[in-house]
Amino acid sequence: MRETDLSSIKPQAQFNERRITADYVADALRDAIHRGELADGATLNQAAIATHFGVSRVPVREAMRQLQAEGLIDTRAHRLAVVRALDLDRIVEIYDLRAMLEGFVIERAVPNLSAGDLAAAHRLARRMEEEGDHVRWLELNASFHALLYAPSGAETTLELIEQLRARGERYVRLWSRGSGIHRPVEAGAEHAEILRLVEAGEGSAARLAVERHIGHTRERLVAQRGAGEPQAV
Repeated sequence: MRETDLSSIKPQAQFNERRITADYVADALRDAIHRGELADGATLNQAAIATHFGVSRVPVREAMRQLQAEGLIDTRAHRLAVVRALDLDRIVEIYDLRAMLEGFVIERAVPNLSAGDLAAAHRLARRMEEEGDHVRWLELNASFHALLYAPSGAETTLELIEQLRARGERYVRLWSRGSGIHRPVEAGAEHAEILRLVEAGEGSAARLAVERHIGHTRERLVAQRGAGEPQAV
C-alpha cells in the first residue's frame, strides 16, 4: 500500500504545552478525515503516525480503536488501517436514524425547554441566516439542534445523535464543496417552524417537523450525489 502523506496534519497551538494523549491523536486524525485531508481509502500506518506526533505507538493504537468504533476507519493487518468509505446507502441509513432519534429527543425536550433556551435558539437561528461560510453554518446548525435537544435528558440517545451527525457531516462537507447543500433559506424556514412548535408546547408536531427537516437534508444529499458531485466513496 502507498504510504499516506501526514504532513497536512499539524498539532494545534492550544495543545502544544500539554502531553499528547490518545484523545489528542484521535482528535487530530478525526479532524483531518472530516476536512478531507485524509481521503477515503487512505492508509494509516501506526509507526508513521507515532513518528509524526512524536509519541509511542500505545496512544496511536488507542486512537485507532476510537476511530474504528466511530466508523471512520477499518483496521488491517500489520498495524495498518484505512479511512473508511461511506456509500450512499449508508448515508441514507445515517439520516434515517437521525430523523428517528432526533424526533424522539425533541418531543421529550419540549416540556423542559426554558425561556433562556428558546432565546438562545433564536439567536443561533439569526446567526445562521447571516452566516455565509458553509463550515461555520454547519457548526451553528449543530449548536442549534444540540441546544434544543439537551433538555430531553436522553444522554445515550444524544451521544448516538452526535456520532451520527459527525459521520454524515463529513460527507456533507466533501460532497457539497461549499456549494450550499445546507439549504440556508429552506433550513431557516424549517428552523423557524420547529421553534414555533416548541414554543407552543406541541411536542408531537415538533417531532414530525424535525423528522421532515432531516429528511429534506437526506433527500438533497442523495440528489446531489446522484447528479455527479465530487466522488467521496
